[in-house]
Amino acid sequence: MPKELTPTFTVISKAFDGDETAISKILEFYDPYINQCCMRPFYDDNNNLRLAVDLEMKGFIKEAIIRKILNFDIKRF
Repeated sequence: MPKELTPTFTVISKAFDGDETAISKILEFYDPYINQCCMRPFYDDNNNLRLAVDLEMKGFIKEAIIRKILNFDIKRF
């Protein structure tokens, strides 16, 4: 079964109602974009410059997205 390209309206509306599964589907959809936004240069043990995902920043972004989802007023639109 092919993976859906974007979250459906049903998933989005369930997420706004606080459904944890729907929220995780939305976060899963945006995960590659969040990872790209959180790429930071780090130095390894041999003092080589590497790019890696900053997990702390990723957590802050995911938390902000969850807050915005739960506070969004879908009836306004």
